Amino acid sequence: MLNTKKNCIFAPQIIFNMAGKKETSPVNTEQMFEETVSRLETWFLKNQKRITTVAVAVVILVGGYFGYKFLYLEPRERAAQEEMFFAQNYFEIDSLNWALNGDGINYGFIDIIDNFRGTKAANLSHYYVGVIYLRKGQYEEAIDYLRRFRSNDLILTPMVRALIGDCHAELGDMREALLHYERAVSSHQNDMVTPMVLMKAAALCDIQGDYQKALKFYTRVRNEYIRTPEARDVDKYIAMMEAKINQ
Repeated sequence: MLNTKKNCIFAPQIIFNMAGKKETSPVNTEQMFEETVSRLETWFLKNQKRITTVAVAVVILVGGYFGYKFLYLEPRERAAQEEMFFAQNYFEIDSLNWALNGDGINYGFIDIIDNFRGTKAANLSHYYVGVIYLRKGQYEEAIDYLRRFRSNDLILTPMVRALIGDCHAELGDMREALLHYERAVSSHQNDMVTPMVLMKAAALCDIQGDYQKALKFYTRVRNEYIRTPEARDVDKYIAMMEAKINQ
């Protein structure tokens, strides 16, 4: 007769029950845990130098990131914002040359771009410089700076695209102007900018003789932005386009 008594303190062993089927003894979890710990200790000792190197590298990277952010970038950002305060004031009172180039004591927007690269203030300064050049009639320079401005702002993003369209229109490139107006309309739609740009796009199409497209833009203002100032007089423009189409 086979002995079916199980010894639980040893490693699992194959035994037979009365029906002749194989069975395994219960797993000794304590012994398995000890073996696993032993293997981990062996692996750690074998790779200790590599692990230490990786850990030091991680510490350096993390420390470098926070050091760059709090000890370098943020102080530069504060300094740039302080300098931009004076340039913005000059911009608001239409002292465009001082806003652009500074007053001899305080920085202008171009100085901020050159001396505080990578900051939010430098990025926003591209917008201001673009607008100033547009007002001064230097349209190619305006386009160059406006294109460098980066933002996902609900108002500024379509506004900048529309301003680039204005510059192209002033340069006589109506196709490129309309392209930028359409891009402005399709991005970040809002009641402040979108209807204004739709009106510009419609007027441009009217000048080019594309009355159907102009009518489409005017109709969008009436249907989608009925509570905006642009919608107050849009019906007369719609009537004008319909008349031109039916001539």
